[in-house]
Formats: sequence, structure tokens, C-alpha cells
Amino acid sequence: MSTNENISKDLQGLLVDLDSLVALPGNPRKGNIDAIMASYREFGQQKPIVIRPNDDGTNTVIAGNHQTEAARRLGWTKIAAVKMGADDGRAIAFALADNRTNELGYTDPQLLDEMMSDVVDVYPDLFVELGWDDFELAALSEQADRLDRTTESGYVAPVLLPSGGDVADLSGMAVDNSEDGPRIVPSATVDSKSVAALGSTSIGASGSTKAVVQYTIVFDNADQQEKWYRFMRWLRGDIGTDGDTFGEKLINFVDAHADY
Repeated sequence: MSTNENISKDLQGLLVDLDSLVALPGNPRKGNIDAIMASYREFGQQKPIVIRPNDDGTNTVIAGNHQTEAARRLGWTKIAAVKMGADDGRAIAFALADNRTNELGYTDPQLLDEMMSDVVDVYPDLFVELGWDDFELAALSEQADRLDRTTESGYVAPVLLPSGGDVADLSGMAVDNSEDGPRIVPSATVDSKSVAALGSTSIGASGSTKAVVQYTIVFDNADQQEKWYRFMRWLRGDIGTDGDTFGEKLINFVDAHADY
């Protein structure tokens, strides 16, 4: 076995040459090979792929096509595999069943958040390669927290956050401690009529207009929320949409696609 390979000792009796493997024709599954490579580098191969021997001496990969490609890119010459004796139709049916059972699985975000908190600091680079960077982890924590605050009726209890500092310094506003309690009002340097007409966009440093708005989207179900997270991840990495921040990229994406 090549010194490049990192395969569990318990799988040594299942090694086959990578050169003997051919991909499943028309495989509809599209995996993240970079993520698999990251896992292989850190942990090695801990479970075998599934192959079917062919009459010409080659083997078709029924389950594990992306693991096979990851091993090739890592410079491995062998990989652990179990052989399945089946005709074409049964082999294809197994491949589809294997893909589908993975798709039908569900990850509980609260349990995942708890589990991640125990190991993410130990393997920071690995989790970034797996797509769990700071942005993803923050989204996961928010989703878990939201589910924790969701009642049986579907109502989500709001979270009251303490003030983050001097309001006047942050937004050109001031706090008026009246008899009825504190009120946030424009400071003396702000045109009150402009604020009434234009809202917070009229307030900004050096007379510039600036507003930072936090917008909460309420989804009907977890599937909608997951699609939103997937869109955010895609948009963040989309080189076709300009923007240094997610907010800027989102607005530019909307401008490019919306018909106002």
C-alpha cells in the first residue's frame, strides 16, 4: 500500500486497485469531493465503498463514486471495497436506493449544534473545509435557538437583546429619560423633519444617509428555512454577484433579477 493512503487497519483485507475501478455510468448523485478529501486526510477511510465485478476484470463503483475520486486526487493507489454480485438492473437499483436513503435522512439542528460545540474548536480547519465556517455555524446556532423557542402552536418567542452601547454614537440618536421611561429621539444635530420624512436613512455620520436594518424572515416550515440557508451559502460564494458583504450581494442579486 502506498504511503499516501490512510485506510483503517480493519479494512486492509478489502483493498482493491483504484486503476481497476470505473464510475457508475450516468450517476445522478453529485457529491462534494473536496469535503470528502478533507475527511480522508483527517480520519482516513473508515468504511468501504461498494463495487460490482465486471467480466473484463474491472469493477464498477455502485456506491462510493465520489469517495473513489477523492482517493485518486489524494494520490492513493488503493481503496477498501466490498463486492456486490448483481446484474445491471439490481446494481443500479441499489445505487439509487443508497443515494435516496441519504437524501431522506434528517439532521436535528439542535442536537447537531450541541455536538458541534464539543469538537469544532478542536478541528477548525476541517470544519471550514466541510462547509461549516463561522457563517454556517452562526446560522446553525440561530436555527437551533429558534426551534428551542418554538411552542407547540408554532409561535416563536422573541429574544430581547440589551443595548449594545451609546445609541447616540451608533446612529445619531439620543436617549430621552422622561417620566414615562427612556425614549430614543434624534439628537440635536439631526433634522427632525428629515427623520420624519425619510426615516433612519436620513441619519448618518458626516451628513451621509445610512441605515442598518435587521429583517426577520418567518418561514412556514424547516424545509423553507433550509432552502434559504442554502441560498445564502450559494450567494456568498457566487463570483457573478458583486458585494463585499452578504447584504450588498443580496441587494445586487435582487437588482439583477427583480422587475420593480
